[in-house]
Amino acid sequence: MGKKLTKNERNWILYDVGNSAFTLLIATILPIYFNYLAGNAGISSVDYLAYWGYAASVGTILVALAGPVLGTMADTKGLKSRFLRRRF
Repeated sequence: MGKKLTKNERNWILYDVGNSAFTLLIATILPIYFNYLAGNAGISSVDYLAYWGYAASVGTILVALAGPVLGTMADTKGLKSRFLRRRF
């Protein structure tokens, strides 16, 4: 158990921790915050849940439609590195 981690292994572990934290935030904190905002706006809990479901459905459909198109573009036009590179 005395094996030292390589730089790539350590970086991957840090990436995985960050990715897990992001997923936790999106899956737990965002719905609670949306519920808080909807309550302050006077939206009933039934309507809030419907709006949340609509937003999740639209997001899922957009990803399902855009994913194959962008994947095909990246594969056929040699744009993989451009799509994977993040410049915000």
